[in-house]
Amino acid sequence: MTEDHGAITAQDRRAAQKWVLRMLDEPERHAQSLADWISEKPARRQLYLDLMNDVQAAGHAGGVLDLPPPRLQAQKPWWIKPVPVLAAASILGLLIAASILFQTMRTQSPQMAGAETPAAFVTKVGEVRTVKLADGSQVVLDTDTAISVAMTPDHRDIALKRGRARFIVAHDAERPFFVKAGGMEVRATGTVFDVLFRNNVAVHLIEGGVEVELASQQTQPARKILLRPGQILAFSHGHEPQSIVIPARRSDEQWVNGVKSFDNVPIREVIAEANSYSDTRIELMPASLGDREIFADIHIRDIERVAEAISGFLDLDIDRTEKGRLILSPRK
Repeated sequence: MTEDHGAITAQDRRAAQKWVLRMLDEPERHAQSLADWISEKPARRQLYLDLMNDVQAAGHAGGVLDLPPPRLQAQKPWWIKPVPVLAAASILGLLIAASILFQTMRTQSPQMAGAETPAAFVTKVGEVRTVKLADGSQVVLDTDTAISVAMTPDHRDIALKRGRARFIVAHDAERPFFVKAGGMEVRATGTVFDVLFRNNVAVHLIEGGVEVELASQQTQPARKILLRPGQILAFSHGHEPQSIVIPARRSDEQWVNGVKSFDNVPIREVIAEANSYSDTRIELMPASLGDREIFADIHIRDIERVAEAISGFLDLDIDRTEKGRLILSPRK
């Protein structure tokens, strides 16, 4: 393979078989989704072409997708070679070949009959990046975040395993958009919202509207809550939610830009967020200083600048003698 950006797995081979069947059936419908699948791992391109060529060599394929180089943007057109008229025997042969291939796929993986293989996206500590989904939606992944994505003709499912993500949802009335995290499920059509899943779980609606379903608890059944823009639904994971909906602060939606405007926010919260972006940790001595509130614009992903801002605000010294620690304490 000439474009090996990652080892081909057995899961990739099973998925390639599915794409061949789809492209033989409805090439115009599935071409863009195939392109997105290949762009996630360019080595998949040759895998798909080899499998399609094998099918054609047997005399059963009516056409093949002419793949352009892998890309991340969806604006460029895809071209599909004209499909010649097939004789009745060739059509029958195609149906038999597709049937045999489908039965083989079902034997290899019983999950393949229902939905596409989920795609996984992960960020490292300190990394923030945006991924574009096959339906045109975008997801901004915060530091140390992991999601899985499964797209089907009927719905779009996202599982937030950990971290925080912003979802900019492409409108599709026929395919609802679901995000699951920590015992709750968010349903949206066309909207912008954040979901957090760390020590607690929260949904912050920025634009549009969402319906949040909370899983049943020991003392109450499952519930659905509608949010309005500027509201946050927050509760501790695994516990009965007490205060459900709270108003969002201005800084709550600024994490995607890096610079956050903190308006009388406890310093311990600022430190906790800054520490999540770095292997170096800010420490306050005494810890009770974290109860003080700060009013400042801070680049939250730059641990040194956060330490400087807090030390200047509280008139503290910064001890950098220990690797991986920035210890803030009163000046002597």
